[in-house]
Amino acid sequence: MAKALWNQGIFLLHGSKTESILELVMLLGIFVLVLVACVFTTRFVAGHQMQRGRNSNFKPIETYQITQNRYLHLVQIGTRYFVVSVTKENISFIAELKEEEIVAKPEKGGTQRSFKEILSDFKVKVDKNDDAQK
Repeated sequence: MAKALWNQGIFLLHGSKTESILELVMLLGIFVLVLVACVFTTRFVAGHQMQRGRNSNFKPIETYQITQNRYLHLVQIGTRYFVVSVTKENISFIAELKEEEIVAKPEKGGTQRSFKEILSDFKVKVDKNDDAQK
């Protein structure tokens, strides 16, 4: 039955295979253009949001998840620090902290290693395991 439907041309939208191939190529081209437009729009919006966030007096410092929908946020507003509880329905003030009471975490960017260093460390570990097995 499927072969009979195929022979009648029901699966082709137009009269020839060339037109169908051109339509497919055109649709793929439009799809690629939409993807490129999405990438550039996302980058533009993200850059705009980052710029707006830099000029703000509000800075999220740290977030701690208590349960699935309950969080504690440490927020810097100007020069003061606040701890707030955030749930799905409510935001509550918990405490105000002094700058001396806050222990800063080390920056992640300062401890990053290059791929070459990680690979050489891995090779050393593999060599030690090979020597230990012999």
